[in-house]
Amino acid sequence: MRILSCLLSVFLASTVPLMAGGVVAALKNSSMVVRSDAGNGAFLGSISVSQAVAVGCDGETIAVLSSGGRVSRYAAKSGSFLGSISADSKATDVQVTGGVIVVRSPGRLSRYSAQNGSFLGSSSI
Repeated sequence: MRILSCLLSVFLASTVPLMAGGVVAALKNSSMVVRSDAGNGAFLGSISVSQAVAVGCDGETIAVLSSGGRVSRYAAKSGSFLGSISADSKATDVQVTGGVIVVRSPGRLSRYSAQNGSFLGSSSI
């Protein structure tokens, strides 16, 4: 239950840019994620995406949730594409913490490996 409470608090936090591992990732608009160095603000590059609704980042992975439930995974430092996940088509948010991508849908949290995109399970909320 405590883990679920922690996950919920992450999802209920404000939608400020997400920082970890020295990289800040933020949605510029629904078709672009920008990456910056957290220490000095230097622009690291942008990632072109399609119909993005949310972005999550940990020290290794940026996860971008697009409308329709597709989650695209990118390397945080280089911006290179790592693969995609077909999540719930009603998904509303995504977070990456400790190598786990968490996708929130109405009444459900689903977990995926940030490294390879494999499904790790889900929980009702």
